[in-house]
Amino acid sequence: MRPRPRTALAASLALLAAGCGRCGAPAPAAVPPERWLPGDAPAAVLLPRLGEAAAQAGGLLRTALAIPAAAGLAEPVAALKDQLGFDPLDPAGLASAGLAPERGAAAAALPGGGALLALPVADAARLDATLARLARDRLGAADRAEVREPTAVAVTFRAGPDRPAALCYAVAGETALVAAGPAGPAAVAAALSRPEPRSLAASPAFAAARAALGEGHAALLFAPPSARLAAELPPARDGGALGLRAGPAGLWLRAVLLLPAAREDVWREVAGGPDAAGAGREELSRLPGDLFAAARFGGSPQALLRRLGYLLPAGLGGRLERAHLDLARDLGAHLAPGAAAGLSLSPRFDAAALAGGVAAAARDPFRLVHLAAVARVKDPEALRRELRRLEKAGPVLGVRIAARPRPGGGAWSARVGGGTLAWALEGDRLLVAGGAGRLAALGAGGPGFAPPTPGARAALEAGGAAAAVDFPGLVRRVRELPPEAFGTGPDGFVLRALVDRFLEPASHLAAASLRLEVIPGAARVDLAVEALAP
Repeated sequence: MRPRPRTALAASLALLAAGCGRCGAPAPAAVPPERWLPGDAPAAVLLPRLGEAAAQAGGLLRTALAIPAAAGLAEPVAALKDQLGFDPLDPAGLASAGLAPERGAAAAALPGGGALLALPVADAARLDATLARLARDRLGAADRAEVREPTAVAVTFRAGPDRPAALCYAVAGETALVAAGPAGPAAVAAALSRPEPRSLAASPAFAAARAALGEGHAALLFAPPSARLAAELPPARDGGALGLRAGPAGLWLRAVLLLPAAREDVWREVAGGPDAAGAGREELSRLPGDLFAAARFGGSPQALLRRLGYLLPAGLGGRLERAHLDLARDLGAHLAPGAAAGLSLSPRFDAAALAGGVAAAARDPFRLVHLAAVARVKDPEALRRELRRLEKAGPVLGVRIAARPRPGGGAWSARVGGGTLAWALEGDRLLVAGGAGRLAALGAGGPGFAPPTPGARAALEAGGAAAAVDFPGLVRRVRELPPEAFGTGPDGFVLRALVDRFLEPASHLAAASLRLEVIPGAARVDLAVEALAP
């Protein structure tokens, strides 16, 4: 039976991701794998220790396979093992393939298309046999030819002597350079002759991104400054990187966006400096204790509202302009750094609000969740004047704002869908609540949001902005909802099934947390998804 055509790149990438985390201390490599990659690569992946990356990926995979919703992963993983002819997560399998899991590996997309792999070699003869078998069985390329380059012998596999190259590789020192497709021989030859100053190892942007990421990541993904990034992902236009580590306990990602001095000043203005980590902690402690998610912001409210103003829908922006209101000038200027907000499940949760999709649910959000927020006020009297102006501008904004006396500064409310959004001044704090009775509960204080894990707590206490989700609390509260929350009849049954589809994987998670901080030369975002112990 003729083998199905497959790119050798896919097979080689599987080799790149394989390894063993229990192979002892790493042996120092004379030449790092990124030395062979082009400095102008559109994207690159680095595994500082191949075995550690594989061990972490294997642990995460085992955790995922314990979740029924992820059971489908077992089949493609088994298929990959069959295609490779060995288990890429088994140390014995890697040894039989000729790879060295204790050393680093790398891969890069090439400027002209295709990719180049730099794999650590433990046994060149075994690796040759592995690549020859993959070329024959997966690509139908059994014809082998060797060409002596100035520094190494390049081996090319084709379907026949006159056919285009299917796979090419060469061993330079302790590293195998592998490239697939007709351009493979040229890519390998270029790598062998590439001067060190033109390699990724000598790239200032790569060095800056790696320093900003810090140590301890099993895998690093790097994208240099480019016009494509500027068009598709403007915040990363000056380059960025992603660091990853994983295991049975969860997944941790760190993203960095490289920032020139002018952009760093803008980011630092919004997210705050070193003191921002402390701002908002007191406000966080004043939130009610029934939240399933909470966030803290320690940066400048005025700078944040100024930039959020650019994202407002044209209709809302026009109404604010006609009312002579500017969120940053008239509200943000009177707020001090230090704010916190959280979400709780509505006690009158109505799953029917989900049936119309996100847009429909957003028109009446308090049927699903309630909001609680506390912000520190810089000038209470000035803010009170502006809130009264907002009240009078209600008709222009298309909303009726009602005011009522309240000790300490006054209170206001407006209808949002079928619920109420309310806000009040209480001394030097602005309280904002969505949902029936939430403003009273917020003013009464409480135990505050309790992060479900030490990791989530640490995230909320660091950086200029942070957020955390308590998955066990959310799952418990949804399961405690009465049957009528999902309706009756066939529609109710369908909605209950949809919610259960979400709850099942969520019930295996302990927490998710997100943290933003600005460091010299970069903005850094940490995302952690922690799993419950099996």
